[in-house]
Amino acid sequence: MDERGPGRSSCRHDIPHQERRVPSPSDLAHVRRLAPRPRVSPESREDLEPIGQVRDHDRAKVLLRYARLMGTGRPVFCKPSRKEIAGTAPRRQGVGADGKVIYPDRDSAEAAARELEELGARAQRAYVCKRSRRGHYHLTTDLVRERQRELDALRALSSIPQQRRSAC
Repeated sequence: MDERGPGRSSCRHDIPHQERRVPSPSDLAHVRRLAPRPRVSPESREDLEPIGQVRDHDRAKVLLRYARLMGTGRPVFCKPSRKEIAGTAPRRQGVGADGKVIYPDRDSAEAAARELEELGARAQRAYVCKRSRRGHYHLTTDLVRERQRELDALRALSSIPQQRRSAC
């Protein structure tokens, strides 16, 4: 009997070990994580055009200019972590933040809000997301400024002289 145990022989006519030629999906994922991702420079953001079906071309250009972008050039959206989805960790943010566009800093978010308002959107303000570790921002409706807009519109209407009705 051999030192290797029962049923094992010491002869070398075993099939030699061959390296795998096709990488497994886990190997590819590892390579993707290590590969440098192409970053979109701020200068090239001006030249970006929305790809695919877009409902509002002008708003899409604003997002491409200010939002955090993936390597493919599409905006990054906020989503819960795997633990939050599984229920093993408490939700750090309400479900209202799921699917919102991520802005890297407050200045970018506020600039995007101003440009979106110029395109006809409601008044918006930036807020820091509780879910992010490095502090990313989202936009939400600024109810104070929205109410102020409504009051200003009512004041403008009330300042227009109205024709008096006859008492007939």
